[in-house]
Amino acid sequence: MEKRTANVIDATHSNAKDVSDRGGKWVAVLIALIGIILFTLALTFSEQTEESLINNKAQLHIASSDKDDINTVMQLEELEWEPINGSSFAFSSKAHWFSVDIPLSTNEDSRLIEVSYSNLDFLDLWFVDKSQGQALILSQFKTGDNYPFSQRLIRHDQLVFPVPNSASVVSLYLRVETQGRINVPIKLWQEEEYIQFIASHRVFTGIFYGFMTAMALISLFLFVTSRSISTLLYTGIVLCLSFALASSQGLGYRFLWPESVLFQEYAVLFFAASAVLLSSAFAAEILEIKSTFKKLYRFFIIFGIIVTVYIGLIFILPFSVMVPTLALIAAIGLFLLFGSTIYIGSKGNSVASYLSAAWCSLLLGGLLGLADSLVWISPSLDPSYLMMVGAVIAALFMALGLAERFNKQRLAAKRVHLKTVENKQKAKQAKDQLLRLQIEAKEKLEQAVRERNYELAIAIRELNEANQELERKTSIDALTGVASRRLYDKKVLAEARRSRREKTPLAIAMIDIDHFKVVNDTHGHQCGDAALKHFAAILQECIKRPTDTICRYGGEEFVVILPNTDLEGARILMENLRSSTEKSQFDCEGKTIQFTISVGVSTRVIVNESEYELLHAFSDKLLYKAKEAGRNQVMSAEFSH
Repeated sequence: MEKRTANVIDATHSNAKDVSDRGGKWVAVLIALIGIILFTLALTFSEQTEESLINNKAQLHIASSDKDDINTVMQLEELEWEPINGSSFAFSSKAHWFSVDIPLSTNEDSRLIEVSYSNLDFLDLWFVDKSQGQALILSQFKTGDNYPFSQRLIRHDQLVFPVPNSASVVSLYLRVETQGRINVPIKLWQEEEYIQFIASHRVFTGIFYGFMTAMALISLFLFVTSRSISTLLYTGIVLCLSFALASSQGLGYRFLWPESVLFQEYAVLFFAASAVLLSSAFAAEILEIKSTFKKLYRFFIIFGIIVTVYIGLIFILPFSVMVPTLALIAAIGLFLLFGSTIYIGSKGNSVASYLSAAWCSLLLGGLLGLADSLVWISPSLDPSYLMMVGAVIAALFMALGLAERFNKQRLAAKRVHLKTVENKQKAKQAKDQLLRLQIEAKEKLEQAVRERNYELAIAIRELNEANQELERKTSIDALTGVASRRLYDKKVLAEARRSRREKTPLAIAMIDIDHFKVVNDTHGHQCGDAALKHFAAILQECIKRPTDTICRYGGEEFVVILPNTDLEGARILMENLRSSTEKSQFDCEGKTIQFTISVGVSTRVIVNESEYELLHAFSDKLLYKAKEAGRNQVMSAEFSH
């Protein structure tokens, strides 16, 4: 039975695991297809923006002094400008000047200039008309994320400016100064085309942020219900990725912290580093590295400390230092997380395999974005789109890993439950067996107890009979048949208590056979015993009241207890006894023997229990007085003290 239950448990667990593995693989394939679709859409949007770039027509001048202004720059010789190819440039603290001629419009529609990189500290822009022989500034703007968002002419997450209407070619001058990378993608849009592009772009970004928000809320609700720390870490990762991308795209500055200039400058670094930190904690938690890979867990602790210190220094150290540092930390994180998940996944852990795919997509997009920020590469695909696609795929794969872990926990809990049921069944069987054994043992014990009780009852009865016989033998003098000394001790105490209680006189008579030793010596001990028996018979004949007690006190001495008897009555009774004894005789071995007695008698109403001993002693003294007075007489007196 137990073996069959264990086989059922193992089979159930194996089937559930196979179904889970197959389902996880199909979901992974679906996530990959979603990634391909999103990548295709991102590529389409990037191609649309590439068509509007006019950077290849622009010129660059790097200011040698902070004193350069628009008038100075407009007077520069042609040789002092250099053509540019692309929009990204190396980190530099110097001001970069850009100049490009905006061609005449073929229609009367309004046009816009977009600088589609919002994380520039300072951006000064001038529209200049040079057709009249001298430079005429048509309009100028000062913007950048070192200014409050409310100062922007057009409230847009990117830097957008209206092109003034002019019958001639308008020259555009831009002055850029920033701590980060200098990225100035200059795009010329027809207003209608830009509105259409923004609508399409908003659909893509709306889907992205809606998806990330939904994933964060779902995992947060799971945390509230399950109290699983891994779901809370997942929520943090999704939110940090979303805020990091929102910061890089200018959406955070527009909608979340429009007046916080300082935070906008470092927001991307803060949220990106936080995402890296939470990702390492998420991997350590969901893969149970602390308990299963203790040496590897030490590296996670060290890495977590490094990232935490970095986050603490973000708002202290220069932006130009923190960006490459973040790239280095991200590379270390890639090596640690990707290497760890591949190693653990090689041991058959499907959760680690899903996390490997998540890190691959997330860190690939992040590193490409960092590489673009550091001007290591200049991809034709907009890095922000690539990072959004990577974030979505990573979020899905992490969610799949989280679901797989929950499924494993569910299967483990189910296995434990089945094992618990099995153990309960075993325990019930053992309990039933124990109960049967207890009942059998109880029945046997009860039977043994009954037998022992029966035997004990017989033994007690026999013992009582023996005790009664012993009591009888010890209470009756074996030779004379009267009460023994032992019974006297009990009886005199009882009568003394009754005398005290009822306030009636108690008489004690001490009797001794005169010259009994002579009888023994002359006629022998057998005749002495016969004399004692003969006297006992006389006592019983003379003293007949049921309450009176005749006792052999020892040897030839006898004592008589006379309750409720005054001194005169006791004296008369003892005198009759003396007279009867004197007149009586008996034969022994052919000889006729006759003897006399001496008596001492006294009475008293007992006041306390100890007085009966004094009364007895006083009667004994009277006995000796009778002997001293010549024997064969009764000596009586009232006891007082």
